Amino acid sequence: MKFLRKYVLWLIAATLAGIAGALLIHVSLPAHYVSTAEVDVEPNIAALNIGYSPNMVTEQQVATSGVVLADAARALGTTPSALANDLSATVSGTSATGGTANVLSINCAMPTAAGAQRCAAAATAAYTAFRNDANQPKNTQAHDPVHVTLLTAASLPTAPTGVHLRILLPIGAVLGLLLGIGAAYVRDYFDHRVRDSADLERCLDAPVLAAIPVVRHSQDVFTRRPLSAAAESYRYLREHLNSQVVVASVPDGGVVLLVAGAQADDGCTNAAANLAVALAEPGAKVLLVEADLWHPSLGAVFDASRRPGWSDLLAGRVSLDEAAIPVPRVPGLRLVTAGYVTARSVEIFQDARLARAFQDMRAQADFVVVVGAPVLEISHTIALARASDIVAVVADARHTTREAASAAAQEIRATGPRTIVGVLTGVSSPASGQAQPARAHAESLAPASEAPAILAGVVPPRGPNGKHREPFGAAHVYPGQLNEKETDPGDDPGPGK
Repeated sequence: MKFLRKYVLWLIAATLAGIAGALLIHVSLPAHYVSTAEVDVEPNIAALNIGYSPNMVTEQQVATSGVVLADAARALGTTPSALANDLSATVSGTSATGGTANVLSINCAMPTAAGAQRCAAAATAAYTAFRNDANQPKNTQAHDPVHVTLLTAASLPTAPTGVHLRILLPIGAVLGLLLGIGAAYVRDYFDHRVRDSADLERCLDAPVLAAIPVVRHSQDVFTRRPLSAAAESYRYLREHLNSQVVVASVPDGGVVLLVAGAQADDGCTNAAANLAVALAEPGAKVLLVEADLWHPSLGAVFDASRRPGWSDLLAGRVSLDEAAIPVPRVPGLRLVTAGYVTARSVEIFQDARLARAFQDMRAQADFVVVVGAPVLEISHTIALARASDIVAVVADARHTTREAASAAAQEIRATGPRTIVGVLTGVSSPASGQAQPARAHAESLAPASEAPAILAGVVPPRGPNGKHREPFGAAHVYPGQLNEKETDPGDDPGPGK
């Protein structure tokens, strides 16, 4: 059923194409009317004394022979060669004793009913006259071994021959549907795109926390449509990150989340921007960092002017307070744009510089959302993965392939024990208008055993003062939120709450 729902429009189009083909065949085939006359071929009285019996195979050939065709063609005003394609003879009866067939049907097909009747009548008359020796003396006729008698005159056809449209249309519809199903199966077999959340989970060997439906203006769904299914999907992603993601123990503040796609146009910039807004919605402090120096676009999303940013921060030209600018319409969210990018900007992605930059960011934010370049295209994203706590691999159901998603996950895992989660974008909008939560299993998120890890929902990450803070969004419960974790009454909520 899932396959049929996926290709329902494809199958409808194939069925309609089959019906259209049936109509085309019906219109293109010329209409033919067939008229039939029947004659009885019996041995002559004189031939009965010698035990003669007509050979009906021979009589069929005689009825369509050149002599008969010539006489019939003269009566119809046509040529024997043209009439030969329209005239036929068949044996249509048997004797009462079940012996030799002796009733000959002479058939003629013409574009019109009247023409078919005239043709059959002329051919029957020509055959009868030839076999009965109508132009010969009586004595010659008496000794002719065969005598032909007209049984049924040429009929006037009431309808053309061939398959009726009432039969042809259902046949065309069924054939079109079957061909559509076959073509859909072939297309589905050779389609390597990530199909759904379960498919992406298999590719990443990690849980998919949210499936984001297709929406216009996908870069700012919270501003334009805060109650839409897409906005609710990002809230599901936030709650799953907050209550179910197993993150590395961070002793010095907030969590660094790298958002990156396998290839370009996987939607990681839109996903990171909306996730950052979703994280800041309950009141958390969030830093959104654009570390993709090759395709910077967050400045345009948040209407930020060209200014120093990430490249300048890593190069030591500006401080974090100078690079991070508040987003007026989202309290608690600050943006670090790509900054001034030069040919030497690619040299700044060094582990030591990244560690220092993220240390400062952890101290000032509950969550640091970093937009990385495509994993399989830009090598510096691997350095960002090494410095991050969680890596969210974004895949677009419309064009991301399984091979690319798997290769990206392998590249990230090669950096060491790391928590990887998936986010699927570009899925079909749910019919009910509700969000599409993907399955999230905490036990499947645990990194390798040698990496210390804690459940964020059970033991919240520590704030800048070294004490625990509440999980992000703990004061807000949204429809579909999973089991809510209770914090220790003795815990200090920490700053920013």
